[in-house]
Amino acid sequence: MVATVELLRSEDNGMSHEIAKLLLEHAENFLERTEAIKTAMSLGMPLSEIEDYLDWLDSMRGRQAPPAKNDRGSSDSQQL
Repeated sequence: MVATVELLRSEDNGMSHEIAKLLLEHAENFLERTEAIKTAMSLGMPLSEIEDYLDWLDSMRGRQAPPAKNDRGSSDSQQL
């Protein structure tokens, strides 16, 4: 795997990013996604681009991201 990453790193960034996106797309669980993120970063894909792509994937699959830790809901949900 390391040799593959080294070979891909030397290729054009566009191709490396497409390969990274494929890895991210095919990651089916938390551990696979974690490894795919590490590999995507080692291929030179910026973390912000990885996050955006994963958000897009999740929205296409109908998954909803968990609320941020500081998100306590809207004022409508906090009625007394």
